[in-house]
Amino acid sequence: MQTVKQYSYYGDTPTVMKIVKMGRDLITLCEKNELYPKDDLMWNAAVTAGNKMVTAGTSGYTCRFKDINSFTDLERKAVLGYLEQKG
Repeated sequence: MQTVKQYSYYGDTPTVMKIVKMGRDLITLCEKNELYPKDDLMWNAAVTAGNKMVTAGTSGYTCRFKDINSFTDLERKAVLGYLEQKG
């Protein structure tokens, strides 16, 4: 029998926490020059996408990430590059 975990009313779901963690990781890799070190355009797109991802789960106008459609085409490409690097 599968048990259902209860989450705090004010806490984030595991999915939102995973998105926020990915956003932080994306930003950190860029800051360490481990992701797009020689491509300023992709580097900026990756950081912008990461910044959007860390707002997941926030309320009101501060949330800049609702779903994959929140990204521009370049940000999508940058995130896909990150995911490919992570394996």
